[in-house]
Amino acid sequence: MAVWAPQTKEETTTKNSPVIMSGYPAQPKWAAGLYRYRLGDVVKVAGFYNATPKLKFVCRRNLMLSINIDKNSEQDLQLAVDAAARAVLGGEKLEVVDYTSHADVSSDPGHYVVFLELNAADPAAVDGDVMQACCDELDRAFADAGYVGSRKSGAIAPLELRVLQRGTFQKVLRHYLSLGAPVSQFKSPRCVSRSNSGVLQILAGCTVNVFFSSAYD
Repeated sequence: MAVWAPQTKEETTTKNSPVIMSGYPAQPKWAAGLYRYRLGDVVKVAGFYNATPKLKFVCRRNLMLSINIDKNSEQDLQLAVDAAARAVLGGEKLEVVDYTSHADVSSDPGHYVVFLELNAADPAAVDGDVMQACCDELDRAFADAGYVGSRKSGAIAPLELRVLQRGTFQKVLRHYLSLGAPVSQFKSPRCVSRSNSGVLQILAGCTVNVFFSSAYD
């Protein structure tokens, strides 16, 4: 029988003492033979079969963006943003001031969210066709085979592009400074986790336009 241990908790969830937990790396321990290994996947309890928890895969540990079998790093995100900016925004004399991302698993299937702050005087007034093309290009620019396959099969939902107000990342900076972070060490987060509700609220409040990719329709 396998028991599941949340990495940051002392208590172990067993068949006889199930606990609802979400977002813990799975560490199965097999009762027979003291054999143990670590998967390194983040799972959540999606329900129970009798008293046994049924686990649902959430994402991979130590990867910046991952929802299914996809694996995308900070560099992969940067390459995707650069490719979209080069292919679409450059011709409109638009530049990316800053960007970040979020793996949204609040719905099933989950999807990537990319937040862009542009140099436009009025980001809300940027041509919608241009930003839709940018969104599609972003989605296609993630070349990881796991991502492409998951998008084609529908295991990952269309990428979401959120256009931000000018000055959004200054608000993010002030948020971190209010928490005691030194300004000299600040770097814009390239991926905002679900636990970072403060930054997610700033990004949501500063969103002026939203687009969903049609790249794999």
